[in-house]
Amino acid sequence: MNGRSIAIYGKTIQDEFFPYLEKMLCRIKAEGIALDCEVGFAAFLAEHFGCRDWFRQLYRQSDFPREDTALLLSIGGDGTFLDAVLYVRDSGIPVLGMNTGRLGFLANISVDEVDEAVEYICGGVYDTEPRDVLGLKVKGGNFPGFTYGLNEVGVHKTDSSSMLKIHAYIGDIYLTTYWADGLIVATPTGSTAYSLSGGGPIVSPACKNIILTPVCPHNLTMRTLVVPDTAVIRLKVEGRSGDFMLSLDSRLERMSDDCEIEITTGDFKINVVKLPGHDYYETLRDKLGWGGDIRNGK
Repeated sequence: MNGRSIAIYGKTIQDEFFPYLEKMLCRIKAEGIALDCEVGFAAFLAEHFGCRDWFRQLYRQSDFPREDTALLLSIGGDGTFLDAVLYVRDSGIPVLGMNTGRLGFLANISVDEVDEAVEYICGGVYDTEPRDVLGLKVKGGNFPGFTYGLNEVGVHKTDSSSMLKIHAYIGDIYLTTYWADGLIVATPTGSTAYSLSGGGPIVSPACKNIILTPVCPHNLTMRTLVVPDTAVIRLKVEGRSGDFMLSLDSRLERMSDDCEIEITTGDFKINVVKLPGHDYYETLRDKLGWGGDIRNGK
């Protein structure tokens, strides 16, 4: 990694995690690798921990240093990881998540693995898993900024409204009308996020699918549907209030009923760093407590 830099992104961290972060960043710098930091996170570290002059340069979304960044290190939980995607976008720069949150499917490197993680990072000893994103188009409306999401697109009722009618089409073929509080359209990566909470299936990121999961449907026959990643999903929404909420990962916008939503698989992927000794099924087992049975010694 000589001549390359590592970009650091985060929001806040708890006091008890700081010694691990300090140890990691000091060891990386000792290897002669430059560190760049997002301006807001750098300000937080300076204010709360006195960390000044740690970084080669500071950056914002608009001037993220793509040219010589080897890796983006996301410090936080899965929500922070999703926000980190807004910086790398379609650059192909891999993202590694250091988990300071709770569950952590994306940010799955624990504080106990700091020494190993630094060794692998500095030595370039890691693989990347390409993850699909969803692309969003809104006809008759506007969703500002980056119109791609790693986890899901969500249609939600507003706080004061009754349930929605969501007319769903696969291409030009009418699928159904969901009478529900909302609809989640997820990638395989997002299958362990909001879609899972709504009763959707867990789908390996290696699969080429899009998952449609209704939120609190007012019809017992409605179930999650898995379609190929080549599908073009079109949604038309009706509600008594005349509007609804549209989300793209953690971003949320109010939309009027007269717009049409089109969702497709994006034409680029997000590269998620996979360190040696980690695999997707191990993460599922650990995070979801699978095998938690006395017969398995747990």
